[in-house]
Amino acid sequence: MPGAFLWSSKEGRALVCRILESTPFPYTPHDDQLEGACKSLDGVHLFAITPTGSGKTSYYTIYILVVLAVVADPSLCPSATFPTNPCLLVICPTIPLQLEMASHMKTLGLDVLAINSKTRSDAKRRDDEELWVTARSKPNVILSGPEQLKSSEFEKALRDKNFYSRICGTGFDEVHLLNSWGASFRKDFQHMGFVHARMDERHNPWLLTSATVRDGAPFDNICRLLGLNKNFHLIRRSSFRPDIRILFRDLVSPISGDSFPELDFVLDENRPSIIYTKFISLGFRVYAHLLRRAKLTVHSNRIRMYNSMNFDSYNAETRELMKKEPNDPDYCQIIIGTDTLSVGVAMRGRVDAIIIGDVEDTDELLQKLGRVNRDKKADDARAIVFVSAAARKQAEKSIADHEAGISKPGATPLDLSMPRLIVAKCKVNEQNLLYDNPASDPHCTCPTCPDQLPPFQRPSCNCSGCTPEILPTLKPVARASKLNPDIRKADRLSRLQKAHGTKHLVDLRLEIWRNSDPSKMWMFPPAYFLSDSLIASILDNFNLLKNVQVIARIIKPPLHLTAYLPRLLSVLEELKPQFRHIAAERKAENAANRVQRKAAANLAPNDEEGESDSDIVMSDGEVPARPLQ
Repeated sequence: MPGAFLWSSKEGRALVCRILESTPFPYTPHDDQLEGACKSLDGVHLFAITPTGSGKTSYYTIYILVVLAVVADPSLCPSATFPTNPCLLVICPTIPLQLEMASHMKTLGLDVLAINSKTRSDAKRRDDEELWVTARSKPNVILSGPEQLKSSEFEKALRDKNFYSRICGTGFDEVHLLNSWGASFRKDFQHMGFVHARMDERHNPWLLTSATVRDGAPFDNICRLLGLNKNFHLIRRSSFRPDIRILFRDLVSPISGDSFPELDFVLDENRPSIIYTKFISLGFRVYAHLLRRAKLTVHSNRIRMYNSMNFDSYNAETRELMKKEPNDPDYCQIIIGTDTLSVGVAMRGRVDAIIIGDVEDTDELLQKLGRVNRDKKADDARAIVFVSAAARKQAEKSIADHEAGISKPGATPLDLSMPRLIVAKCKVNEQNLLYDNPASDPHCTCPTCPDQLPPFQRPSCNCSGCTPEILPTLKPVARASKLNPDIRKADRLSRLQKAHGTKHLVDLRLEIWRNSDPSKMWMFPPAYFLSDSLIASILDNFNLLKNVQVIARIIKPPLHLTAYLPRLLSVLEELKPQFRHIAAERKAENAANRVQRKAAANLAPNDEEGESDSDIVMSDGEVPARPLQ
């Protein structure tokens, strides 16, 4: 639009500030928020990368508040061409993030509608209402997930002329998840570029926000998936949080075990903490260990789990308990969560983030550590990452292979961000390199910031690489031998037999879980009833487990499993002929392989005489198991 008014000009920025001051809930934006919102008002795509806790929601609220003000009073900007009934669509990856953002926006007087599987089903059940029909004419802001934007009801809404013309911008919060969740278990993330392309192009800029988008391939991939060319505005502030100390500690306990003495300090120090585990089963085992250590029951609020298997009401209660003070009887000191707790859940009182188990990349890590010290009141907040010796060794190997140019043909390139951070001497320097962090961010000139000191910069780095911790030496948890001396080598299960048995025992685990009393066991995952380590013990001792009494004596099942021992025994009996069949098939396969090898070498037939089963070595290096008696 030649000669059109530019919101990103000095006059435009001043007008935005006046509009925000005159709203029912006036507030003054920070410089970067004002810069980004003005570019969006000019119709320019925005990509804002700012640290956790920096107020990324304001990019959306400022934008839609100004649009609504101009529509209500066109004299503010006569050249503006916004829709007469504007609506901002924001893609939010998780329901808690939608609820958090909706709550904040509603306090500013915005009409906000969160559309997800739960709100849609609730509206349908309560009022026979389809929210995508409501969205065609009512709210100022729609918050929804990628899956909803692929639904048939959204498709119908998009074909509605009124709804099509209402959309004045498309936001995408936590856009870095395109590279992780979008590449694995939520493929719909990667289709959002196509969804945006189908909308009205007259004034529908992208508003993309994240705290963790690495420079290079991760950044370029997001731009490619969303159809961004060079004509967009980038705001990149440092992802470094100087108020959080980054500590890498050794994990000496087996990750598949049930005891984690490395985490006892969380109870001893009594600091508000969140413990992240990659899987719900690991989170439960950590939960059980801490309960035993603190001598608490599952009804205690001091330690709670937060994951997608819980009732929504339980997770909502946990979010409320997070706000309690330490002197409150309902104080929740420790929250054990999965990735769902790393995005969109406000935790202003947490001062420690503890990560145990696999971390896909540094984006995931920084999102998790960014949940702590949100109110910037603590001067000793920590992000503690536990790394096993095997993980450290693998990180070193991955870096060495990359530097030597070693890779498997056709293999997907490894993400080296976590290996680089693990082996780096200074964790902060490596983070700055990975994210192209500026040496310093421009100081904000808004009226509130001059009264606030910038984040405290320590004279020297206090990460664990530069300032090592002095920690008590932990004795490694004794690992039980998998080989029972009462079972002869020839009678042990082969790798193939164990894999087959594991599948059937996992099915049994799900059967037991489904048949348990939901009024008492609703919060326990399937692994509670038959853990992976217990399944391994059963298969290691398979040939000895002749009856229920022997099973109870050898594998020492937990109390809640004893009622299911007869059912377990019946599954073991069903497995016996199946194992014999596997052994026979493998023996025949090895015999055929011998014949082929000897034929190729022109060996005489009598060379085969005298060979016994014990001489046969399988392709995986195992000796075939003898037929079960």
